[in-house]
Amino acid sequence: MKAAAASEILTPRVRSCSLLCVGSLLIFSLAPFALRADEFHRTEHYSVRMFSYGTLSLNTRMGDVDIEGWDNPRLAIEAEKVVRAGSLKKARRLYPRIKVQLQGRDHNIFLRAVYPKRQFWRPFRDESKLSVNFTIRMPYDANLRLKCVDGDVTVAGLTGKEVLWVNYGDVEIDVPNVYRLRLLDARTWLGYVQSDLHGMPDDAAGFGKTVSFSNLQGTQIIMVHVRMGGVFIYGDEDY
Repeated sequence: MKAAAASEILTPRVRSCSLLCVGSLLIFSLAPFALRADEFHRTEHYSVRMFSYGTLSLNTRMGDVDIEGWDNPRLAIEAEKVVRAGSLKKARRLYPRIKVQLQGRDHNIFLRAVYPKRQFWRPFRDESKLSVNFTIRMPYDANLRLKCVDGDVTVAGLTGKEVLWVNYGDVEIDVPNVYRLRLLDARTWLGYVQSDLHGMPDDAAGFGKTVSFSNLQGTQIIMVHVRMGGVFIYGDEDY
Protein backbone atom coordinates (compact mmCIF):
# COMPACT_ATOMS: atom_id res chain seq x y z
CA MET A 1 0.00 0.00 0.00
CA LYS A 2 1.28 3.41 -0.89
CA ALA A 3 0.09 6.87 0.06
CA ALA A 4 1.19 9.09 -2.82
CA ALA A 5 2.69 12.46 -1.93
CA ALA A 6 -0.14 13.45 0.36
CA SER A 7 -0.59 16.82 -1.20
CA GLU A 8 -2.34 19.50 0.78
CA ILE A 9 -4.65 21.88 -0.99
CA LEU A 10 -6.24 24.51 1.18
CA THR A 11 -8.97 26.36 -0.64
CA PRO A 12 -11.34 28.54 1.34
CA ARG A 13 -14.81 28.71 -0.14
CA VAL A 14 -17.20 31.27 1.29
CA ARG A 15 -20.82 30.26 1.70
CA SER A 16 -23.02 33.26 0.92
CA CYS A 17 -26.24 33.88 2.84
CA SER A 18 -29.27 35.83 1.74
CA LEU A 19 -31.11 37.44 4.65
CA LEU A 20 -34.58 37.76 3.27
CA CYS A 21 -36.59 38.40 6.40
CA VAL A 22 -36.43 39.47 10.01
CA GLY A 23 -36.39 35.83 11.10
CA SER A 24 -33.29 35.19 9.03
CA LEU A 25 -31.64 38.23 10.59
CA LEU A 26 -32.41 36.84 14.03
CA ILE A 27 -30.92 33.45 13.16
CA PHE A 28 -27.84 35.17 11.77
CA SER A 29 -27.32 37.11 14.98
CA LEU A 30 -27.83 34.05 17.17
CA ALA A 31 -25.60 31.71 15.15
CA PRO A 32 -22.96 33.85 13.43
CA PHE A 33 -20.39 31.09 13.21
CA ALA A 34 -22.64 28.59 11.46
CA LEU A 35 -23.55 31.12 8.77
CA ARG A 36 -20.24 32.90 8.35
CA ALA A 37 -17.95 29.90 8.39
CA ASP A 38 -15.88 29.22 5.28
CA GLU A 39 -15.17 25.85 3.69
CA PHE A 40 -11.56 24.70 3.64
CA HIS A 41 -10.35 21.75 1.58
CA ARG A 42 -7.35 19.44 1.93
CA THR A 43 -6.79 16.70 -0.66
CA GLU A 44 -4.88 13.48 0.07
CA HIS A 45 -3.97 10.77 -2.45
CA TYR A 46 -3.68 7.02 -1.85
CA SER A 47 -2.85 4.12 -4.14
CA VAL A 48 -2.67 0.35 -3.70
CA ARG A 49 -2.49 -2.68 -5.98
CA MET A 50 -5.86 -4.27 -6.72
CA PHE A 51 -6.57 -7.34 -8.85
CA SER A 52 -9.49 -8.06 -11.14
CA TYR A 53 -12.47 -9.53 -9.26
CA GLY A 54 -11.12 -8.18 -5.99
CA THR A 55 -13.46 -6.37 -3.59
CA LEU A 56 -13.38 -2.82 -2.29
CA SER A 57 -15.35 -2.28 0.92
CA LEU A 58 -15.96 1.41 1.57
CA ASN A 59 -17.54 2.84 4.72
CA THR A 60 -18.05 6.59 4.96
CA ARG A 61 -20.29 8.92 6.95
CA MET A 62 -20.47 12.41 5.43
CA GLY A 63 -19.52 13.36 1.87
CA ASP A 64 -19.98 12.43 -1.78
CA VAL A 65 -18.44 9.40 -3.50
CA ASP A 66 -17.52 9.19 -7.19
CA ILE A 67 -16.31 5.79 -8.44
CA GLU A 68 -15.19 4.87 -11.95
CA GLY A 69 -13.82 1.65 -13.40
CA TRP A 70 -10.59 1.60 -15.38
CA ASP A 71 -8.25 -0.91 -17.05
CA ASN A 72 -5.49 -0.69 -14.46
CA PRO A 73 -4.62 -3.15 -11.66
CA ARG A 74 -4.58 -0.42 -9.03
CA LEU A 75 -6.96 1.35 -6.72
CA ALA A 76 -6.43 5.12 -6.83
CA ILE A 77 -8.11 7.31 -4.22
CA GLU A 78 -8.45 11.05 -3.91
CA ALA A 79 -9.82 11.97 -0.48
CA GLU A 80 -10.92 15.58 -0.17
CA LYS A 81 -11.38 16.57 3.46
CA VAL A 82 -13.81 19.46 3.85
CA VAL A 83 -14.14 21.42 7.09
CA ARG A 84 -16.14 24.49 8.00
CA ALA A 85 -14.28 26.97 10.16
CA GLY A 86 -13.93 30.67 10.80
CA SER A 87 -10.28 30.75 9.73
CA LEU A 88 -7.54 28.71 8.11
CA LYS A 89 -5.87 28.28 11.48
CA LYS A 90 -9.02 26.73 12.96
CA ALA A 91 -9.49 24.57 9.86
CA ARG A 92 -6.00 23.08 10.26
CA ARG A 93 -6.92 22.01 13.78
CA LEU A 94 -10.02 20.24 12.48
CA TYR A 95 -8.44 18.24 9.64
CA PRO A 96 -6.86 15.63 11.95
CA ARG A 97 -10.28 14.88 13.43
CA ILE A 98 -11.12 13.05 10.16
CA LYS A 99 -8.91 10.07 9.35
CA VAL A 100 -8.83 8.05 6.13
CA GLN A 101 -7.93 4.40 6.72
CA LEU A 102 -6.86 2.14 3.84
CA GLN A 103 -6.12 -1.50 4.60
CA GLY A 104 -5.42 -4.56 2.49
CA ARG A 105 -4.42 -5.02 -1.12
CA ASP A 106 -4.91 -7.26 -4.15
CA HIS A 107 -8.16 -9.19 -3.49
CA ASN A 108 -9.62 -7.47 -0.42
CA ILE A 109 -9.29 -3.77 0.34
CA PHE A 110 -11.00 -1.81 3.10
CA LEU A 111 -11.40 1.97 2.98
CA ARG A 112 -13.18 4.10 5.54
CA ALA A 113 -13.46 7.59 6.89
CA VAL A 114 -13.06 7.67 10.67
CA TYR A 115 -14.69 10.46 12.65
CA PRO A 116 -14.20 11.54 16.26
CA LYS A 117 -15.75 9.24 18.82
CA ARG A 118 -19.23 10.37 19.74
CA GLN A 119 -19.75 11.56 23.29
CA PHE A 120 -22.91 10.56 25.11
CA TRP A 121 -23.75 14.12 26.09
CA ARG A 122 -22.88 15.65 22.67
CA PRO A 123 -23.21 12.81 20.13
CA PHE A 124 -23.12 15.00 16.99
CA ARG A 125 -20.57 17.59 18.05
CA ASP A 126 -18.66 19.05 15.07
CA GLU A 127 -20.13 16.49 12.62
CA SER A 128 -21.71 19.18 10.45
CA LYS A 129 -18.26 20.76 10.07
CA LEU A 130 -16.46 17.63 8.85
CA SER A 131 -16.85 15.60 5.65
CA VAL A 132 -14.80 13.63 3.12
CA ASN A 133 -15.45 13.48 -0.63
CA PHE A 134 -13.95 10.41 -2.31
CA THR A 135 -12.97 10.17 -5.98
CA ILE A 136 -11.99 6.57 -6.71
CA ARG A 137 -10.66 4.67 -9.72
CA MET A 138 -10.64 0.88 -9.51
CA PRO A 139 -10.41 -2.12 -11.88
CA TYR A 140 -13.57 -2.19 -13.96
CA ASP A 141 -14.19 -5.90 -13.24
CA ALA A 142 -13.75 -5.63 -9.45
CA ASN A 143 -16.52 -5.74 -6.84
CA LEU A 144 -17.83 -2.92 -4.66
CA ARG A 145 -19.48 -2.88 -1.24
CA LEU A 146 -20.35 0.60 -0.01
CA LYS A 147 -22.03 2.12 3.04
CA CYS A 148 -22.64 5.87 3.19
CA VAL A 149 -24.66 7.72 5.82
CA ASP A 150 -25.08 11.09 4.12
CA GLY A 151 -23.86 11.84 0.60
CA ASP A 152 -24.43 11.34 -3.12
CA VAL A 153 -22.87 8.29 -4.79
CA THR A 154 -21.98 7.96 -8.49
CA VAL A 155 -20.70 4.70 -10.01
CA ALA A 156 -19.70 4.25 -13.65
CA GLY A 157 -17.91 1.64 -15.72
CA LEU A 158 -17.96 -1.29 -13.24
CA THR A 159 -18.94 -4.79 -14.37
CA GLY A 160 -18.44 -6.54 -11.02
CA LYS A 161 -20.93 -7.00 -8.19
CA GLU A 162 -22.16 -3.79 -6.56
CA VAL A 163 -23.89 -3.67 -3.17
CA LEU A 164 -24.67 -0.15 -1.97
CA TRP A 165 -26.37 1.16 1.18
CA VAL A 166 -27.05 4.89 1.48
CA ASN A 167 -29.09 6.49 4.27
CA TYR A 168 -29.50 10.00 2.89
CA GLY A 169 -28.50 10.89 -0.67
CA ASP A 170 -28.86 10.06 -4.33
CA VAL A 171 -27.28 7.05 -6.07
CA GLU A 172 -26.53 7.16 -9.79
CA ILE A 173 -25.21 4.07 -11.58
CA ASP A 174 -24.14 3.92 -15.22
CA VAL A 175 -24.29 0.27 -16.33
CA PRO A 176 -21.59 -0.28 -18.99
CA ASN A 177 -23.17 -3.42 -20.51
CA VAL A 178 -26.89 -4.01 -19.99
CA TYR A 179 -26.78 -7.50 -21.51
CA ARG A 180 -24.26 -8.63 -18.87
CA LEU A 181 -26.60 -7.55 -16.08
CA ARG A 182 -27.95 -10.65 -14.30
CA LEU A 183 -29.84 -9.01 -11.42
CA LEU A 184 -30.74 -5.44 -10.54
CA ASP A 185 -32.57 -4.69 -7.30
CA ALA A 186 -32.62 -0.97 -6.48
CA ARG A 187 -35.02 0.57 -4.00
CA THR A 188 -35.65 3.67 -1.94
CA TRP A 189 -37.74 3.86 1.23
CA LEU A 190 -38.68 7.47 0.47
CA GLY A 191 -37.57 9.10 -2.74
CA TYR A 192 -37.42 8.75 -6.48
CA VAL A 193 -36.44 5.94 -8.85
CA GLN A 194 -35.55 6.43 -12.49
CA SER A 195 -34.08 4.16 -15.15
CA ASP A 196 -33.66 4.00 -18.92
CA LEU A 197 -32.82 0.29 -19.04
CA HIS A 198 -34.89 -1.76 -21.46
CA GLY A 199 -38.02 -3.17 -19.84
CA MET A 200 -37.88 -0.99 -16.74
CA PRO A 201 -41.15 0.35 -15.26
CA ASP A 202 -42.02 4.04 -15.43
CA ASP A 203 -40.22 6.48 -13.16
CA ALA A 204 -41.86 6.87 -9.78
CA ALA A 205 -41.61 8.86 -6.56
CA GLY A 206 -42.92 8.25 -3.07
CA PHE A 207 -42.63 5.49 -0.45
CA GLY A 208 -41.22 2.06 -1.21
CA LYS A 209 -40.28 2.59 -4.85
CA THR A 210 -38.16 0.00 -6.65
CA VAL A 211 -36.39 -0.76 -9.91
CA SER A 212 -35.84 -4.44 -10.67
CA PHE A 213 -34.48 -6.46 -13.56
CA SER A 214 -33.30 -10.03 -14.11
CA ASN A 215 -31.54 -11.87 -16.92
CA LEU A 216 -30.31 -15.40 -16.27
CA GLN A 217 -27.79 -15.08 -19.09
CA GLY A 218 -26.02 -12.17 -17.41
CA THR A 219 -23.27 -12.14 -14.81
CA GLN A 220 -23.37 -8.76 -13.00
CA ILE A 221 -25.40 -8.17 -9.83
CA ILE A 222 -26.34 -4.68 -8.62
CA MET A 223 -28.18 -4.11 -5.34
CA VAL A 224 -28.96 -0.61 -4.08
CA HIS A 225 -30.79 0.37 -0.89
CA VAL A 226 -31.47 4.05 -0.20
CA ARG A 227 -33.35 5.22 2.86
CA MET A 228 -34.16 8.77 1.76
CA GLY A 229 -33.06 9.89 -1.69
CA GLY A 230 -33.13 8.98 -5.34
CA VAL A 231 -31.92 5.98 -7.34
CA PHE A 232 -30.97 6.57 -10.98
CA ILE A 233 -29.90 3.64 -13.19
CA TYR A 234 -28.68 4.23 -16.73
CA GLY A 235 -27.22 2.02 -19.43
CA ASP A 236 -26.64 1.58 -23.15
CA GLU A 237 -29.16 -0.89 -24.57
CA ASP A 238 -27.31 -1.05 -27.87
CA TYR A 239 -23.94 -1.95 -26.36
